Amino acid sequence: MTLKRRAFLQQASLALGALGLGGGALLASPSQYQQALAKPARRKLALLIGINTYPDRALDPGVAQDIALKGCVTDVELQRQLLVYRFGFQPAEVVTLTNQEATRSNILTAIDEHLVQQAQADDVVVLHFSGYGSQVRVVEADDRSSLQAAWVTVDSRLPSETNPALGDLLEAEVVAHLSPLATANLTTVIDAGSQDAGYLHWGNSRVRSRPTVPTGLVSFPEALSTPWPGLVLRAAEMGRLVLESQWEGFSAGVFTYALTQSLWEMEPDSTARVLMQRAGSRLQRWVGADQQPALSDRRPPRIGPMAYGLPPQLPPAAGVILPTREGRPLAAWLGGVPPQVLRYLQPGSRLVAGTGDRTVLLRLETRTGLKASVKSLDGEVAPATLAHQPLFEQVRRLPQTIDLIVALDSHLDRVERVDATSALASIPLVTSVTAGERAADCLFGRLPIGPVATLTAALPSTAETQSKLGGERPAESSYGLFAPNRTLLPGTMLAKEEAVKTAVNRLTPYLQTLLALKLVRLTENHTASQVGAAALLEAVQPKPMPLLVKTTEHSSTVTWPLAIRQAQKSATDDPIMLPRDGRIGYRLANVSTQSLHLLWMSFDSRGECTALMTLPDAIAADGAEVPTAATPLEPGQLITFPADGAGWAMPGAATWVESHVILSTQPLERCLAVLGNDPPSLATGFRPVPQPLELAQALLQDLSASPDDYAYALHHDRWATLSFRYTLA
Repeated sequence: MTLKRRAFLQQASLALGALGLGGGALLASPSQYQQALAKPARRKLALLIGINTYPDRALDPGVAQDIALKGCVTDVELQRQLLVYRFGFQPAEVVTLTNQEATRSNILTAIDEHLVQQAQADDVVVLHFSGYGSQVRVVEADDRSSLQAAWVTVDSRLPSETNPALGDLLEAEVVAHLSPLATANLTTVIDAGSQDAGYLHWGNSRVRSRPTVPTGLVSFPEALSTPWPGLVLRAAEMGRLVLESQWEGFSAGVFTYALTQSLWEMEPDSTARVLMQRAGSRLQRWVGADQQPALSDRRPPRIGPMAYGLPPQLPPAAGVILPTREGRPLAAWLGGVPPQVLRYLQPGSRLVAGTGDRTVLLRLETRTGLKASVKSLDGEVAPATLAHQPLFEQVRRLPQTIDLIVALDSHLDRVERVDATSALASIPLVTSVTAGERAADCLFGRLPIGPVATLTAALPSTAETQSKLGGERPAESSYGLFAPNRTLLPGTMLAKEEAVKTAVNRLTPYLQTLLALKLVRLTENHTASQVGAAALLEAVQPKPMPLLVKTTEHSSTVTWPLAIRQAQKSATDDPIMLPRDGRIGYRLANVSTQSLHLLWMSFDSRGECTALMTLPDAIAADGAEVPTAATPLEPGQLITFPADGAGWAMPGAATWVESHVILSTQPLERCLAVLGNDPPSLATGFRPVPQPLELAQALLQDLSASPDDYAYALHHDRWATLSFRYTLA
């Protein structure tokens, strides 16, 4: 490149920014967001790098089959939309380098010219990289060697005997280029791995690590030990797994998607540590415990603990209205909608743009990936008046027919896949796909035993697996169910051989419970609900303490009960790990103006479901008086359950538990009918649910204000679902 590098980078950024992004001031919402805007302006600079398309020379051709990543450019878009619309970055100050532009030279030039040379003291700087990462063995002059983390750029190549120099961009080299940066307010996000796993696929996901560890020479060994400056948010520690996955209509790095989702819902005073805890909780749900994000923070105390080093300029939201030309349909970005909801969000769903008295009601028309077309229901509105306005869900429309998507593991041979496809097709509301073909809820497969006795990821091909095992296909276990990342779901596998059809029949109840959990998750709405409610999960034994507080964040301004406020100050955050001999309980607060009917549902890793609920009438169907403790929560009421304060024991051999507190302004009559004449209540305690899928379907019907033949219509001013997840040690 010539000396006109900055002009090149700005042109590249503008070309890639043809995503509907425009400049202009962001609309601030009341109080704290206006205060954020009133603070002295600081320049905000960002460099976002994402590489999907790599040449074969960048990876080991011996294992590199279908080496292209799918979600790195999406990661760049996720970050760009977030920075511009929630954090107030000017589009011209956000430089993006994707695919062929992301060469080693261009990346270092952009760091030097866009970040280092332009940033002044106290400016805000964000650097993001998504792509393949690598561990490289650096050989020094005295023949000593060390493992170093590196980014695989689009022009990377493996060292050879004739050219032993390492072609990757070492993280140490990036650190060296950042060292002259005038501001200490630097945040670096790295969504790339360095695990030399030897394969590129992991269950239904892709691995963002070069599968081998190259050895070569570098020209500046003296800089290899310098730590990263500022705040560093990593998808995982060095040597750990980093994944990207598919969602409906797009792929993305699971870490970047979890991070940006968490940032769309974060309050202004949230810290980077809380942010990473929430992102980690999302990762645990999406891909299990295989990928665990990491944080390091070397910013000086004066910067404060906030993520990205500055407060957001929009309130927590589902997304934002994008700039739209006159005469074109209004475009929206839905980066804050939970992915499990986004997947099924139907045309006709209603959104509100703006805050306070300046709002416009919108109808969702179409959606492709994270972008949507919306239409005003408040008459003609000039697109320019809506651009940059935050979006909030009002009515969530979901299809009445939602299937459980089961991916067939690539370890299965052709006959096994045919048999599994046939057997799964006989189960209502279950659809099978090939692993990696589309987003899936679980994986059907088997484990190798004998030569390979541990849980391993789905390798690129059976042939590759056999070559690593000396040409022999290993003996295998019975069939079972796995999370999409190929973590075995406990209790789904037998120690003996069985036919595919027999296994599918045996696993049918577990599949139905997974579908029930999927349906209940579609009601989660703590950021969108307008019902004033709070739930506290607390430990009772061995040491009483608050664990996690969930509140509705879009309800009218409320004052939470003292017990909730105190718990908010001292509670831990996700993820939560509890001892097996511990006991837990809940507190629920109703700060709305209406009575709230409760359904509590809990699922665990064994496929078990338990539930309890409040009873809508003071007199039961058999004429008996219903205890006061079992009736709906009245306005202003705070309850504890179990009521005796002794807490509930941990569920047997489960490894994780996920509980959902559903509070409705309307009686849950269909749920009562499913639970029978003597439903479990706050007075009796929870009981096992024999048919969890029926209960989950009844819940959607009860919450729907006006169900039709095709969709449920869930109004966010009529219910709140607050969810908790914890693991057992």
